[in-house]
Amino acid sequence: MAPFRINNQHEWDELRAAVVGRWVPHTYRSPAIDESLAVRFPYIPAAAWEYFRPTEHGLLSEVYPDDDLGYYDEQEHLVTTMESLGVTVRRPDEIPFPTVATTQCYARDPIVTIGTTFIVTNMNFEGRRQETGSYRRIAVDLATDYDGTVVSMPPLRPGDDERNVYLEGGDVFVNGSEVYIGMSGNATNDLGIEWLRGELGSAYTVHKIPLAPHVLHLDCAMMLINERQGIVCKHDFVDFDGLPESLQGTQWVEVEPAQAQVMATNGVVINPNTIIMADAFPEVAERVRAMGIEVHEIPFAKANYFGGGLRCSYQPIERA
Repeated sequence: MAPFRINNQHEWDELRAAVVGRWVPHTYRSPAIDESLAVRFPYIPAAAWEYFRPTEHGLLSEVYPDDDLGYYDEQEHLVTTMESLGVTVRRPDEIPFPTVATTQCYARDPIVTIGTTFIVTNMNFEGRRQETGSYRRIAVDLATDYDGTVVSMPPLRPGDDERNVYLEGGDVFVNGSEVYIGMSGNATNDLGIEWLRGELGSAYTVHKIPLAPHVLHLDCAMMLINERQGIVCKHDFVDFDGLPESLQGTQWVEVEPAQAQVMATNGVVINPNTIIMADAFPEVAERVRAMGIEVHEIPFAKANYFGGGLRCSYQPIERA
């Protein structure tokens, strides 16, 4: 038996090993900032577009050098916090040269771990697809030295070809033999859900959960802390009362849409009683503590400009 294993049975099992993304200074190049982007990316706050406008066609670091280093510092602080809580952290390779609209900090989306299967996924937004290559070294290592299975999704055609199969990790929640998949139209598509059902087989029930069109991923609207408790923005679901039966009866800390848009539902679950949250939501954190959960608050605001947060930044390899 290999000394390590791929294992992610529940969102809340003890986190032993994970991949955390990178912020690589001096590499983020902004696209043209126009109204079409706000239509294409409805989940990015309006304030973010004003922030990015001066960086159009240039490097973010040329306009906001302190922020560029701030993105890096927040990401590295997340790593040290997770390590201090007993998590082994692995990092993807860097793309060391400037790239347009490629955010290397979000390890959640290009890879997914479900049960004993590690999946290299297909990203919807073409600008992010080149991130996937940064995880190939980790995938090969897992396939060679870990118990479990490593698979890649079918190859993508260029652009937004209607035949493309998309599945992004931010939409995927694992609860034993049940898998919840968010569907807003911005990331995962129906072809991706059908592919996953075929890959996992009859041992799993895959639930499609429709989201409002301004939501990027399921983890922008919901966080499962343990089998009984979580954080949620009910307004971000098409039919919250229609959630799978296994989620009925959950004790929720509810947040408002404005809080969810800046990732109040997006944290790191270390174990069923311990989570990491961004320190931008002290009132939410106190309500979570009132449920008996230990909350570690850390600075993590920069990534919100790109529509992401703490959960977006890591993907489990092994939970106990």
